[in-house]
Amino acid sequence: MLRSIQWKLVIISFLLVWLAMSIIGVFVTKEIQKNQIESLTATIISRSYHLADSLKDDMTGARNIQETVNNWFIGQGGQIDGVRVLNNAQVLVATGGNPNIKGGSMIEHMLSEVIKQKKEIIMDNEIGNPYSKSIAVPIYSSEYTLVGAIYINADLSAIEGNMKKIDNILTYATIWALAITVLLGSLLARTITDPIKEVISKAEKLAKGEFEQVVSVRSNDEVGQLTDMFNYLSDRLKTTLNETENEKNKLDTILTNMTDGIIAVNTNGTIIHTNPAIYSIFDISKEDMENKNFDDIAKDLHWGITHEDLIENSDKANNILVINDLIIKTNVVLFGNEKNETVGAIIVLQDVTEQEKLDKMRKEFVANVSHELKTPLTTIKSYTETLLDGAMENKEYTVNFLKVIDSESERMTRLVKDLLQLSKLDYDNIQWNMKKIDIYKIVNECVYRMKISAEQKNQVLEFIADQDIPEIMGDKDRIEQVIVNILSNAIKYTSENGKIEVSLKRDGDSILIKVADNGIGIPKEDLPRLFERFYRVDKARSRMLGGTGLGLSIARQIVEAHKGKIRIQSEYGQGTQVFINLPVA
Repeated sequence: MLRSIQWKLVIISFLLVWLAMSIIGVFVTKEIQKNQIESLTATIISRSYHLADSLKDDMTGARNIQETVNNWFIGQGGQIDGVRVLNNAQVLVATGGNPNIKGGSMIEHMLSEVIKQKKEIIMDNEIGNPYSKSIAVPIYSSEYTLVGAIYINADLSAIEGNMKKIDNILTYATIWALAITVLLGSLLARTITDPIKEVISKAEKLAKGEFEQVVSVRSNDEVGQLTDMFNYLSDRLKTTLNETENEKNKLDTILTNMTDGIIAVNTNGTIIHTNPAIYSIFDISKEDMENKNFDDIAKDLHWGITHEDLIENSDKANNILVINDLIIKTNVVLFGNEKNETVGAIIVLQDVTEQEKLDKMRKEFVANVSHELKTPLTTIKSYTETLLDGAMENKEYTVNFLKVIDSESERMTRLVKDLLQLSKLDYDNIQWNMKKIDIYKIVNECVYRMKISAEQKNQVLEFIADQDIPEIMGDKDRIEQVIVNILSNAIKYTSENGKIEVSLKRDGDSILIKVADNGIGIPKEDLPRLFERFYRVDKARSRMLGGTGLGLSIARQIVEAHKGKIRIQSEYGQGTQVFINLPVA
């Protein structure tokens, strides 16, 4: 309970009021006591002087002094305990009240002092007892001569009873004041603590993620400003967390969908973050990396770099690695805190396998084009020089040489034509004449056209087709080019007396064209590269047969432009099968 601000305020108010009432009570009672004693003492002194005035003429020898004292004493009530009257010779001439008044020597001393000093003297009868007074006053005659003195023993104990009543009144007043203080203090404290309790309650919900918290503003004081500031803070916190969450989601989405692998390492060498791409690169799971020591992971993966290399010598970690048949380029970036102190490193692993392959293919492409053009150009140049050197005189040589030059020129023309077509396909710069076409009729015509070439090698070229083959959407000339190219390759690489079978059938939502031969076949290791430009399984034989090495590349791009697929199955020495799928219109 004492931990509550409400009760602390009540207790503080209670103690303040109690302390104030106690201090006021002490001062008030003391002051009242003092005033009453002084007032009553002054009254008794005044009465004493009245007695002295009554006795001033009797002190010269009249016999009625005692009677005057007795009459005066009777009218004094209980405030005067005893009276003594002395003449100027310090002889007791009359008494009144209690005859056994204590302190006879003190009385004589006071009376003698009054006669000597000619003025009243007031003394406490008992030390620490202000309610018992000894009062002595002089008696002057009508001629203002000192004729005696009066001693009065005053009993002021009635004041003590009054003071007890005042103390009781102050006690009751203090009790009521404290009770009212507790009640009003509790009510007042609640005006402060209730909003604070509401703020605490809302803050607890806010801490649990319930950001729709609003505290009602009940005043314009500091508590009202506190609740208003809490509402502002809640709104700003909600906005900030939403922005942070959005940024986090965007960052997580970016990191999750990045093709580059990310590894974040702190200064202790612990891996604090990874993304899915890294698991594919290293062929491991998330649990195998996160919160693990980088040096242990790098050692297991034979990476060749350490955590110290990342932090102290990041350039050493920027290199090219070969991981699981992938070519990986690594790049290390240090990151720090608001004090620009390095707190970790981020390693970016970029899979450049395809880039390296493309770069290699580009180099091979340039080399192949150069080689393909160099051979016919060299032949043309050498034969031309021979003719210019005098061979033109021999008609037979001239005709043969010109035939070779024409053949090589035709070869170069085919090569350039194929290259131009590939370039147009690459840049989608071909004007397609798309319309519904009868694929059965096109395949049948292509087979018929290539039969002459097959018969020249005593090959059997058959065409088998299902009934009711539907039409497809395509460019007739380009489809013919693909089929003729495939048939031409089958005839070229099938030995004499071989067999080539072309089939056409419905395959779900597409048309399947299959060209199968029992020719020389293709080695397994060469199958993945068949559609690369200028790639030849048997380069010498291909050139001898007049191929450019671009036919299959062109065929694949034409088929894919028709949203179809082309694939090849083959076994060396057993023949080859080419499958072409084209969607039904």
